[in-house]
Amino acid sequence: MAYTKAIQDGVDVLDCPVQMTKDGIPICLGSINLIQSTDIVRTGFSNLSETVPEIMQSSGIFTYNLSWSDIKSLKPVISSPQSQYKLFRNPKFQNAGKYLKLSEFLSMANTTSSLNGVLISIENAAYLAKQGFGVTDAVLKALNEAGYDKQTTQKVMIQSSSSSVLMKFKGKTNYQLVYKIDEDIGGAQSSTIDDIKRFASAVVISKDSVFPESSAFLAGATDVVSRLQAANLSVLVQTFSNEFTSQAWDFFSDATVEINSFYAGAGINGVITDFPKTSDRYRRNRCLKRGNKTPAYMSPVQPGSLLQLVTTDYLPPAEAPKPYLTESDVVEPPLPPVAKTTSIST
Repeated sequence: MAYTKAIQDGVDVLDCPVQMTKDGIPICLGSINLIQSTDIVRTGFSNLSETVPEIMQSSGIFTYNLSWSDIKSLKPVISSPQSQYKLFRNPKFQNAGKYLKLSEFLSMANTTSSLNGVLISIENAAYLAKQGFGVTDAVLKALNEAGYDKQTTQKVMIQSSSSSVLMKFKGKTNYQLVYKIDEDIGGAQSSTIDDIKRFASAVVISKDSVFPESSAFLAGATDVVSRLQAANLSVLVQTFSNEFTSQAWDFFSDATVEINSFYAGAGINGVITDFPKTSDRYRRNRCLKRGNKTPAYMSPVQPGSLLQLVTTDYLPPAEAPKPYLTESDVVEPPLPPVAKTTSIST
């Protein structure tokens, strides 16, 4: 349902975060932890909870512990990332929709002429390989069977926060490789950027890595975007939402003002968003093509200017600067071979 709505709302690229089931089927699901997107804690599978430090510090019930038929029997639970503020998305349809296999996702995208491409996100590949699940091989197989290795009308983007995953794809395909920096950063060493260029042509960073926040006020701006772009790396920023609690006060609780400040102010190449209709409407704004006649209300906000108006007694506490991205954060050993597992009959 979300994919269908995104296509109607003008999205360019649909994404599928790939997870593996117990019977080796790659599916599209936002998290490997089923507790975050299903009603599994209310089912008989709740006893499968475990703690896996390589994946997350808290306990979870993971997709690789259930078969595809088991997962299909669960009820979906709609995402509400701002639920801590009692903002819930569409409660009437919180359990609507169905899950998709990667092959079904690719078939749908391949027949949608308005799309520019698809993005396949792969995480936890090293741990899954040790458990006997070859997620990179499963993705390559699904893409080949869907004809993406031969067709050129839609681009394929492979995204991961693991450089070893992207190195696995490099040289084997013409897919665009996207490196996700999964922490807020204040900058990056030149040698680190050179390392990223070896295996990626685009980078995903957080909003805080562009405009650092302090108690929901913009505290300033970094040079992360300009430095990455100077190395011919496209910069995508995540995640843009419409809920006012997701935006710094500087953006006046206006999702369009926020997008404009990142695009016109910071010069980013693209947005990753929960609300593609808002972003699509922004890029069709006729004010963007008026040059020096652009009205003042289309000017990007000045990071830190609102914070200067806060009186001393109410200033948020000073925060430590965001860390720099170093070579040790990026360089990883190759993925381990997929472990052989012995199948046990039910």
